[in-house]
Amino acid sequence: MGEVVIQVVVPDGYEETFKKEVEEMAKYLRNRERLKKKMEKLFGVLKTDKTWKGMKREMYEGRLARYLDSP
Repeated sequence: MGEVVIQVVVPDGYEETFKKEVEEMAKYLRNRERLKKKMEKLFGVLKTDKTWKGMKREMYEGRLARYLDSP
């Protein structure tokens, strides 16, 4: 597995928050194939009229809202 080092300038006080969010996103990206397979197994279990894209968008918006609400 490769390693990437990113240097970013963030406002004072947001260093840990930013680091946490980036690590969480990296964890998702590392495990997205496994997550996709699990979601495909669950297809049809959840009764909804929403599409996979719509549900994914809601999940992303929830993460974004949580980030914006954090101090």
